[in-house]
Amino acid sequence: MHSKVIIIGSGPAGHTAAIYAARANLSPVMFEGMMAGGVAPGGQLTTTTEVENFPGFPQGITGSELTDKLREQSERFGTEIITETVSRVDLSARPIRVWREDADGDSDAPDTCDALIVATGATAKRLNIAGEDQYWQRGMSACAVCDGAA
Repeated sequence: MHSKVIIIGSGPAGHTAAIYAARANLSPVMFEGMMAGGVAPGGQLTTTTEVENFPGFPQGITGSELTDKLREQSERFGTEIITETVSRVDLSARPIRVWREDADGDSDAPDTCDALIVATGATAKRLNIAGEDQYWQRGMSACAVCDGAA
């Protein structure tokens, strides 16, 4: 499949890119990943219980609700969302080549695109210490804003 724009990642940055690309009639294709890096499609936002600092939601919104709204808006403008993980890209020539995680090496034809947006986000670095699982998001977190407010 050839696309004008492929977006890798489905968090707020990926969906923002998708909305702008779709509104510019670039017919973007988003690979939202399937538990990529151990994180569900939508990224870290899906694990956030309450988002109070995102514009437009004065009463706050849950991470999963915001993820759903971002996805809905991307689709509304025509973004094709594929729930697969990208395992490899080749930027050395045009068109750019993108392989899905389940591709069988070089024998599977890659997807191609004219432009690639990588919006893969981040994941929290855990310490793997005693009690971490028990206290994660119950006093122990990786949120600078949350931790600073405590």
